[in-house]
Amino acid sequence: MVFGCRHTATPVIGGPAHRTAGDGGVLPAHEYVELPCLGSLDVLDVLRALDGGAIAVLAVGCHEGRCRHLTGSQRAERVVGHVAGVLKEAGLDPGMVGLVLGSPLDGASVLRAVRAFAEGIRRTAP
Repeated sequence: MVFGCRHTATPVIGGPAHRTAGDGGVLPAHEYVELPCLGSLDVLDVLRALDGGAIAVLAVGCHEGRCRHLTGSQRAERVVGHVAGVLKEAGLDPGMVGLVLGSPLDGASVLRAVRAFAEGIRRTAP
């Protein structure tokens, strides 16, 4: 599952129209949840997604310092870090959660990072 910033992630990977990436590659199947800002992502959102059957959760937002809401990326980084810590304490793989920060102006880099996360999940999945 991908939680994405409306300004950064949605133009690059959000929705069915973006299943084929602009560089010709196909994104892995994913459910996409658009957020007005990645800073509105909550620990419970991530935990509910995992509890609901998501294999992994990726948060995609703006570069730090480029967030329209000033500190959204930093807040999301804290949320993802907290969930990773909870997973580790529970004996689960903290790599089930990830964060990609980028720019819609460099969508290819965002796509590469999303694919790298997905590939890492595929390698570690049972």
